[in-house]
Amino acid sequence: MMELLWLLLPVAAASGWWVARREHANTRKGATVRNAEYFKGLNYVIDDKPDQAIEVFTRMADVDQDIAETHLTLGNLFRRRG
Repeated sequence: MMELLWLLLPVAAASGWWVARREHANTRKGATVRNAEYFKGLNYVIDDKPDQAIEVFTRMADVDQDIAETHLTLGNLFRRRG
């Protein structure tokens, strides 16, 4: 019985490593998309196009509620707009 456990230990470690690696890759891909949208919104702010920037940041805030920078930027844009 103990021999079987010793044989399964490397299999369990390898499968845990594989799952963690896949999860990490999926997380990084999502962060890249969010960063691209954030920079797109910032470009609209720099180009003095607040309406387009508000649209981009509103979409980002709807998708991920945990991004504080998006909410702060969106609040500043609404305050400027009046």
